[in-house]
Amino acid sequence: MMNNRNESGYSMVDVMIAIAILLVGVLALVGATARAIVQTTQSQDALIAKQYASSTIEAIFSARDLDTLGWDAVGNVGSAEVPGGVFVTGEQGIWPTAGADGIVGTDDDSAGPNGSPGDSDDGTPAEGFRREITIANVPDPLRPNATPSLRRIDVTISYTVGGKRYRETFTTYVANYRTDDEDE
Repeated sequence: MMNNRNESGYSMVDVMIAIAILLVGVLALVGATARAIVQTTQSQDALIAKQYASSTIEAIFSARDLDTLGWDAVGNVGSAEVPGGVFVTGEQGIWPTAGADGIVGTDDDSAGPNGSPGDSDDGTPAEGFRREITIANVPDPLRPNATPSLRRIDVTISYTVGGKRYRETFTTYVANYRTDDEDE
């Protein structure tokens, strides 16, 4: 038999190098895909957090406008600045329904619409989201002794994506526009 040394082709080393290069490329693609999925989830949760914050701010404005609650209710529970405040302090769960007062963010939310504990739609707060409401009087420098008629509202929604904690904070102001409440 004759041994032909003019044969051409790829050696086993060439094939192994090609597989290693291909593997690096595939791993980079998998890593980029995983990062894109996490980023998409974070973007989705950021949008949900913004909707929760917007809903909370609308609820605070509604509390001001309701005759049953009014301006005195636009404050945090236990606040020295706003003694009649109904909005809970500290980071809290976001419950699926408002409590008996019909306003989200107040201390009766976990009780549900009929006022008894566990009476909400599913009895659990929104998974992965927490809300903090901070309300403070804004002093009027032109009328230092007047009853404050402007309050700053900070609503912070926090959530976790991929083990990392994110926070969305919204700030707005609410004014007491009713003339019958100004002197109270």
